[in-house]
Amino acid sequence: MRQMLLMITTLLLLAATTVGQDVGLPGVQVLPRRAELQIRELVDFANTTPAQLLGVGLVTGLSGTGDPLENSATAEPLMAAMRSQGVPVNDPTQLAESRGTALVWISAEIPSTGGREGDQFNVTITAANGAESLVGGELFVSPVRGHLPGDPVIAFASGSVVVQDPVTPRRGTIRKGLTLIKDIITHEVGNVFDLKVKTQYAGHAATSLVASTLNEAYYNSDEPGLPPVARALDDRIVRVSVPEADQPFLTEFVKFVMDRRVRDPDLLNLPARVIVNRETGAIVATADVDISPVGVTHEALQFTVTQPPLIATPQTPITTQERWAEVASTASQNEMAKLTDLLAALRTLDVPVREQIDLLAMMHEMGALHADFIEVP
Repeated sequence: MRQMLLMITTLLLLAATTVGQDVGLPGVQVLPRRAELQIRELVDFANTTPAQLLGVGLVTGLSGTGDPLENSATAEPLMAAMRSQGVPVNDPTQLAESRGTALVWISAEIPSTGGREGDQFNVTITAANGAESLVGGELFVSPVRGHLPGDPVIAFASGSVVVQDPVTPRRGTIRKGLTLIKDIITHEVGNVFDLKVKTQYAGHAATSLVASTLNEAYYNSDEPGLPPVARALDDRIVRVSVPEADQPFLTEFVKFVMDRRVRDPDLLNLPARVIVNRETGAIVATADVDISPVGVTHEALQFTVTQPPLIATPQTPITTQERWAEVASTASQNEMAKLTDLLAALRTLDVPVREQIDLLAMMHEMGALHADFIEVP
């Protein structure tokens, strides 16, 4: 008896879906288009970048998959941590049989908006030594610093490690596992500051719209001749000049700027997005995500062939089992097929959501998924 992989090759016919349509797929949320955006969603402060934090720590509680503790790189920090808690361990041979601990790298990215003391962020945990797997581990409270040599401690990290991909068990995440103990300010606002329109909205139309929205909102008028609060410098930068009366109240003025809303059908034709979370098995997508013709293969879809062939009798009839799903077009031949068509077919075949996410990631890599693909921890 041998098993052969059943390959489902789907030449997806061109299809269309109504904007904002609820396709009824468990685990898949379809987002409608929005009528307006706050300026804070369109821009960042210019000359800011995300802050990278780095640390080294110990993951404990592993079931024999940690580092061999005859390795001093792991044994020494483990003994130091135990001594700090009043456990006098001085000989690494006392721990050699354990393999319940792993030395790990801790990394985190603070977005360009910065963070304040007490804010929490996700962290990535990566085995630094000989650990085979971090499944079931707990990160011991560990200091985290800036990524440059000599940077001070900025945060502490701890929590349960979640390994999202069993193929890479030496890497995991801790959701909101990092707590800042110092503010991280990525920008300084003076009496004149620049806003940078995000890449997906870049263009003179966008910067002009942001500038005109701020000027009209500040004066509550579109009367010509008033000194501008904001002006577009190019296709990415809007320069904001704080009026003299508002300069003592910069915080309030910046909040006023960022909270303004823009309304423009062309600008708000947002890019299609697919957002996935492997930990929760969630897929969130705009309703109009196009996909190119693509062949889909899944290892769970298989059939069995028996050699030599059986002879059918009333007592031993020959039965055939098939697993397949049609991916059909839903509208005109002038439009591409939709992601919802494919997800519906995968659901019919009982393909787990996390494996659907793997397929979407591969489609994104090959350019068949016409949308921003975003994975969140």
